[in-house]
Amino acid sequence: MSSAKDSFYLSTPIYYVNDAPHIGHAYTTTAGDVLTRWHRQKGEKVWFLTGTDEHGTKVQRTAESNNFKPQDGQIN
Repeated sequence: MSSAKDSFYLSTPIYYVNDAPHIGHAYTTTAGDVLTRWHRQKGEKVWFLTGTDEHGTKVQRTAESNNFKPQDGQIN
């Protein structure tokens, strides 16, 4: 197991389900990717953590409990 000294952790912001993608998302993701690749090249173990969207999870659970899958479309 790697020590904390040999590890690099990076977390991304939360991208909400109802948030329209915009250029800021691309910049953040690209910058995180470049930074983690650099740390990997140095031989460190890298942990690229993504944010958790609590609201999206609640929506998914509600849809699943009503027998809807994401690809089924809108609920009328």
